[in-house]
Amino acid sequence: MILRIGNLVIKELLQFGRDRLLAGFIMLAPALQLILLAQAIDRGITEQPVVVLDLDHSRLSRQLMTNLDNTGELWVRFEVDSPDDMRRLLDEGQARLAVVIPAGFARRLSGASSPQPIQVIADGTNTVAASVTMSAASGVVSRFSADLAAGYGLVLPEFIDFRTAIRFNPTMDLRHFSIPAQLGFITYQVTLAVAALGLARERELGTLEQLLVTPLRRSELILGKGIPALAIGGLNFLAMWAISLAVFHVPMNGSPLLLVALTLLFLIAEVSWGLLLSAISRTQQQAILFVFIQAMVDITFCGYLVPVKNLPPLLQAISRFVPLQHYLTIVRSIMLKGAGLDELWPQALALALLSLGMGVIAMRSVARRLE
Repeated sequence: MILRIGNLVIKELLQFGRDRLLAGFIMLAPALQLILLAQAIDRGITEQPVVVLDLDHSRLSRQLMTNLDNTGELWVRFEVDSPDDMRRLLDEGQARLAVVIPAGFARRLSGASSPQPIQVIADGTNTVAASVTMSAASGVVSRFSADLAAGYGLVLPEFIDFRTAIRFNPTMDLRHFSIPAQLGFITYQVTLAVAALGLARERELGTLEQLLVTPLRRSELILGKGIPALAIGGLNFLAMWAISLAVFHVPMNGSPLLLVALTLLFLIAEVSWGLLLSAISRTQQQAILFVFIQAMVDITFCGYLVPVKNLPPLLQAISRFVPLQHYLTIVRSIMLKGAGLDELWPQALALALLSLGMGVIAMRSVARRLE
């Protein structure tokens, strides 16, 4: 049995290696995708164009504009004299943020006992950029107000000693949060695609019937098709994991062995599902189409784009049956938090049950389809 499965595995790997275009795409494209996405994230939200409507034209208003321009997130690109020009720049997308400094701003500040209004208008079409620019502008105004109060000799009451600490990602580097998720998602894509092509390629080439008349049992045929997909998915994971650590310096605070073991469980689940998709596909093109549709569904439920807790209760319940959702939690928790099995046992148990369930379903369904 082991010899027959081993021969089929070698045959699959040789066939995979002969298709240089597919082999190059599977082995190089995921790493390139990870690098490009990480480089794009590294740039962050910076130098967002700001339009300022300064109706005061005082020294303090100019100082506030300079403070806004000195931040990395904001760039005071436009200074206008009318609200119409300000609205036009926002409507055309040339400015992401508008700041309105009212007339008499400096005069009222010198003797006012109540806060003076400054209007900030953000372009909300890009919610991430709007949140960053609003936060940056709010921080500038707060620091400006505090410096001004100190300049006037005002003593602020210090009833609260407010101190903050950030765990797991002290520098608030967005890449440390995003790259582990990309690592999981790209590994998922590669493994599912390779597994889905196995039987579909044999059927398209007309060699599936030849395999069915060999002494191979149905279970051995399924294992012989699944093991190469498992190996290729594992190699892709190791390569991209190494890139994440060595190139982008994503922390690895947990156990590498635990991460590899739970990754293996995840890969088994995805290989099983990929073989099921392969069994119902008539051509390789159809198999890839099924993988694309499956990825669109899974990305909705896994928390890659939208947190699972933001989904309706019914969709949250469905997401528990998506292996990628549990795996993304595992990758982020092990790499960033240094979590162990005592914290991750619910996700590990879910992956084990899903791997077992999908394996049984795939084994029976594929065997039935091959009859």
